Parts: sequence; C-alpha cells; structure tokens
Amino acid sequence: MALDLVGWNVVLDSDHAENLSAFYERLLGWTRFKGEEYTVLVNIEQKGLPTWITFQQVDDYVPPVWPATLDKQQQMAHLDFHVADVEDGVKYALSCGATMSEIQFDDRWRVMLDPAGHPFCILPTVTPWM
Repeated sequence: MALDLVGWNVVLDSDHAENLSAFYERLLGWTRFKGEEYTVLVNIEQKGLPTWITFQQVDDYVPPVWPATLDKQQQMAHLDFHVADVEDGVKYALSCGATMSEIQFDDRWRVMLDPAGHPFCILPTVTPWM
C-alpha cells in the first residue's frame, strides 16, 4: 500500500518568510502565491504531480548550522537541485542571494545556504535510483 499522492510539498521555516520565498522565486522561476498565513511557490509548468515549496513565518526561528555542530541548531532537511552545469548553477544561485558554504565535502557538487541559512545543494544531473 502507498499514499495516493496528488502532489508533494516541502515547508521551510524562516523569520523572514516573504524574503525567503522571493529568493527561491528568483532561483527556480516558479510562480509565487501569497496567502494569509503562508507564501507558496508552485512549479505550475511541471507535468505529473505538482511540486511546491511553502514558506512559514516563525518569529523565533534559529538558522541551522552546516555541517552539524554540537550544541548548535541542526538542519532538519535540505533541498537538492540537479542542474546541467554545476558551475553555472552556483553562479546563478549566488546572484539570487545564496552564499556558498565554507565547507565542501565533494568536488562534484556544491553546498549553498539560502538567506535563512537552510542548506541546499547544486548537483549534476543524475539518475538517483542508479
């Protein structure tokens, strides 16, 4: 048995949810919708299951530290974006307001931080199940 999915969603917390949603709108080119309590980015051009990211305002938000550090706020999730050219993807992410993590563990991809401190990765195109 499995869930009868009609879409999937990731929720990111931030103390500046509106600014964070604007960052990801620039980065991904998705359509942004502002609700009363949440801002949502939707990939409306995607075929199949819709994908969206919801941004939740959390006034006492504490940014995660990456990599994990004892007695610091741990990350609970991160996003991976597979691109045709990692170097171009990094340059574009930086132009949107991302920063590159000072620590990189692999030369094949780059760990970036969004404006709220959430880590995300720019990776080469791969087939994840192989």
